[in-house]
Amino acid sequence: MYLKYILTGIALIIGGLLAVQGSINSQLGGILKSPTQAAFVSFFVGTITLFALNIVMRTELPSKALIAEMPLYLFIGGIIGAIYVSSAIILIPKIGVATMLGASIGGQMIVASVIDHYGLFNVAVHAVSPGRIIGIVLLIIGVLLVQRF
Repeated sequence: MYLKYILTGIALIIGGLLAVQGSINSQLGGILKSPTQAAFVSFFVGTITLFALNIVMRTELPSKALIAEMPLYLFIGGIIGAIYVSSAIILIPKIGVATMLGASIGGQMIVASVIDHYGLFNVAVHAVSPGRIIGIVLLIIGVLLVQRF
C-alpha cells in the first residue's frame, strides 16, 4: 500500500527534473542558436549515459529475430522524445517553464486517459471517471491561471 505512495513521490521528483532539463536545454539552445542542435546534444549525452548504464548492468543486446518481430510503432518513442525536447527548447523562452510543462502535462493527461480507458498499447484498462475528468479540467484551468498571472 505504501509502495504506491513512494513510487508516486519518485514520479513527482522526476517531474521536477523535467523542469530542470527543459530550462537547461533551453539555455543550451540559445547558446547553440539551434533548438535541434541542443536536442541533439541532449540526446547524445543521454545515449552515452544509457550505453554506460547498460554496460554496468550487463544488459544483453536483443536478438535480430526479436527486433524483427516487434511492431514498428514501438520505435516511435524516440521520435516523440525528440519532438518533445525540441519543442520545449523552442517554447520555454516564449511561454515559460511552468506554462510549457503544465500544458504538456495537460496534454499527457488527456491522451493518457484515452489510452487507459481503452487499454491501448496493451496497458491495463482504467475507465475514465468523473473524478479523472474533473482533475484534468482543473489541471487545464491551473495552466491558464499560471499563464495569465
